[in-house]
Amino acid sequence: MAKINEQDLLDEIRFDIKEKDLIKAKLVLSALEHVSRKAQKQALFEVSRAEDDFAIPLLAGVIAENPDVTESFPQLKETLFSKILDGPEILSDLLSNTIESPVKALLVEATGEIRFEEAVPILLDILTNEEDVKIIESAIIALGMIADPSAVTAVSEYLYSSNYEVIIASIRTLGTLATPGAIQKLGDRLGGDSDLDLMIIDIIAKIQIPEALEMLNQTLGSQHAHLRTAVKQKLGGVGVMSIRILIKNLFVDNPDLIIHSLNVLGDIGDSAAISAIRKLLHHQPEDPNVRFAAYETLGRLPLDKGVYTLAAGLNDPVDNVRNAAAKAIDRHYNAALAGGIRNLIRSEDPEALKIMTTIIDSQCDTIFLDLLDEDYFQTPAIDYLTDKTHPEVRSYFARILEKAGHNDLAKQITPEKAAKEKATLKIFAVDDSKMILNIYRTVLHNLGCESHLFEFPANALERVQKEKPDVILTDLNMPDITGIEFTKGVRQWYSDVELPIIMVTTQNEGQDNETAYASGVNDILQKPFTEAQIGKALAKFAGRQPPF
Repeated sequence: MAKINEQDLLDEIRFDIKEKDLIKAKLVLSALEHVSRKAQKQALFEVSRAEDDFAIPLLAGVIAENPDVTESFPQLKETLFSKILDGPEILSDLLSNTIESPVKALLVEATGEIRFEEAVPILLDILTNEEDVKIIESAIIALGMIADPSAVTAVSEYLYSSNYEVIIASIRTLGTLATPGAIQKLGDRLGGDSDLDLMIIDIIAKIQIPEALEMLNQTLGSQHAHLRTAVKQKLGGVGVMSIRILIKNLFVDNPDLIIHSLNVLGDIGDSAAISAIRKLLHHQPEDPNVRFAAYETLGRLPLDKGVYTLAAGLNDPVDNVRNAAAKAIDRHYNAALAGGIRNLIRSEDPEALKIMTTIIDSQCDTIFLDLLDEDYFQTPAIDYLTDKTHPEVRSYFARILEKAGHNDLAKQITPEKAAKEKATLKIFAVDDSKMILNIYRTVLHNLGCESHLFEFPANALERVQKEKPDVILTDLNMPDITGIEFTKGVRQWYSDVELPIIMVTTQNEGQDNETAYASGVNDILQKPFTEAQIGKALAKFAGRQPPF
């Protein structure tokens, strides 16, 4: 480009301003990046002296049509905002009249940046009548910056736009408006696109009003696993402020909601939830998954008083529930619980034997060591460890015994040359509950299977890429990666014929089941599961019968 005579440029811009020749003035300003900084400042000074009805469309046109100039010379935009603040009524007139789309979009954005409240009716009219997507998006963003609550209804209509950027702008604006109505509109949008869902949940979680917390709580009962998982994390992050509403959930007729609420209360870890959970157990909920979750949660809370509540769980008819109660007792073990457990197992009847095996399978080392000196416990416990438990459990208690000075007993349960146990099936079990993983280990060992346990789905996915199991057992509701997302990941490498996946979950929603099967799950089992149920499922899909 030929060198520009700076004096000629300044003379031209003065003449164009005087004559109100908008087209020529735009051409002059578009060349500002090619002159010295001094000439740039002088030219802008001349524009700043011009009448607002000429300077504003001039600057807006140059900025909209010459983004490179604007980037290298930001003072253009600064001058525009200064002129708009001097004559905001000019901005209103321009927006109300027909102007070029890029210029109009820029001026719409400017109304938001200067928080021009008088422009709200014009912006709302744009949402009703405008067809240009960029202008609509700019109007939505501007309404969010102005934060006028009257915009909720108009903006919410664009939550269902065919344009993704417009939807995102609408979500963010409604989050900024943060009224009860805005929260309801955002909540109504949930259940479609998973990425948008997670964005909405994140925005709602940051709104500090009761309606936002209530919306998160409502979503805890969603039919969509990714929503439940996200909301559980957010409610846990809210902390003690969410305890009251979660406690109310414990007494509704919805086992799934109760279980999710108990999970979150355990994550929060505040003692304020203890009384309500005791009350829940006192009413003896029919669903064993609820009882399991209640005992598991009590094990995570600072249970200083009333620990006797836990002892009743050892007599539960369901193995998983007994395991959860035993682990909770082990964490809160005291003299009162010790006396109660001795009374339960002293009789040496079949129920007492169940409690003893539960203590071992759950790796309750505190209870184990306390009872070890009792003959009615030591003999059957050592026999069970020697003959029937998983090698990892034997190794665990061997270390416990050695550390406690019981070297002879440690050697007894880990003979120097133990026969190598041949497994018939290699099973990967994926669940975010360590307790459930321990149960899997025992059940799969009893079925003669080789078990590999994964608390984190990401680790299981990494392992599957390197090593193919015969069958995968996976939970549904897991943080970070749900069982459905995990299944989709596995299906990148193996079909449902090559590698069967069985989803084992407390959830029994039709929507979840449909989504699970669509993702590539072969079958769905309900928790709590039995050894026979797992064995039957493995025989069905692995093509080989476990020797149970």
